[in-house]
Amino acid sequence: MDFKNIFIVGSMGSGKTSIGKILAKNNHLSFLDTDHEIIRRCGYSIPDIFEKFGEEYFRELETEQLKEMYGMKDHVVSTGGGIILQKQNIELIKDLGIIIFLDISINSQIDRVKNRKNRPLINDNNLKDNLLSLKKTRDPVYKKISNYIIDVSEKERGQIVTEIQEII
Repeated sequence: MDFKNIFIVGSMGSGKTSIGKILAKNNHLSFLDTDHEIIRRCGYSIPDIFEKFGEEYFRELETEQLKEMYGMKDHVVSTGGGIILQKQNIELIKDLGIIIFLDISINSQIDRVKNRKNRPLINDNNLKDNLLSLKKTRDPVYKKISNYIIDVSEKERGQIVTEIQEII
């Protein structure tokens, strides 16, 4: 490996955490999930952070988390879907490792997130519209900043991990 860390970015439901854990285990790397670290440190769920403090505060917590990773290596890092909304976060991630974008079709994404309640940026009444809006805003950024893009739609975890291992 001629890079420090592997950062996994993508939309909610793309499998960032589950794929990241398997990838880390298979390659004898440590695993870190930025959302879980923020929850652990704050003592609040992500929906609670959004409700009590707002999205901007949450984005600041993401930046703080990334800054704490300086000097870290040999990690697979699963990020929150919106971590790329802050230019500073993009710069930090690029400096800390390579970036893999898990791209997912809207239909696959809906299937994966439709029954989850811990998604503060989506409304169940307009699920498809909400997801399409986020996809329209974020996918171009994911594609622009990523070293590798993996289509995860309709694929099993093992197949996705194998694809990633083949390119890194």
